[in-house]
Amino acid sequence: MTLRIVSVLFFIALAAEIFALATGSAGIEFVAKPLLMPILIVYFAINTNGRDRTRLAMIAALGFSWLGDVLLMFDKHSGGMFVYGLAAFLTAHLLYIYFFVRIRKLNRVEKLPNALVFVAIAFYSSALFGFVAPWVGEMLIPVAVYAIVISTMFAASLAAFRFADQDFGKWCVAGTLLFVISDSILAVNRFAAPFPVAPILVMLTYGTAQFLICEGAKRNLV
Repeated sequence: MTLRIVSVLFFIALAAEIFALATGSAGIEFVAKPLLMPILIVYFAINTNGRDRTRLAMIAALGFSWLGDVLLMFDKHSGGMFVYGLAAFLTAHLLYIYFFVRIRKLNRVEKLPNALVFVAIAFYSSALFGFVAPWVGEMLIPVAVYAIVISTMFAASLAAFRFADQDFGKWCVAGTLLFVISDSILAVNRFAAPFPVAPILVMLTYGTAQFLICEGAKRNLV
């Protein structure tokens, strides 16, 4: 399966999901959203080889992301599933961290980015958590853990590549950055200051994030 084909398929499904969010069409959403991650899983699986733990971690991360998508979709329409969706995405992020740690070893990266980069990530994560904390109630600890884990995932992607000669690393970093942005919008919208276009922005940044991470990972392992 070529990048062009998967791009067309994936972004048609993503556009359908965004259309469903904009129009309130539950029927379209229940078809489009669950298709997103399977498209990427098939694309990644058939364009990489072997049963190496690095490859399997990526496939598992996409799988738990699919589970999170489905659980949050049901939570939106019937409630009671948010914490389970959060747990699924937390597991996906942990798998992404594992993937990037293994990729760092595979790429034989010796130097870390400037320490100020990690300070900036920690500052942003702390500031965002501090902003939403007054409204999260009994979700305080799960949200705090989630903020730490997704920030760690972003940091791990920054440390996993030699960007001077590994351009594919930029795909992954762009993806993890968009993932942080997507979850930031979701957190603000759900807990602190809801705004009408938030679900569309969340899905647009999230879908693009997953696509970029998958493509960067694929290029690293081909």
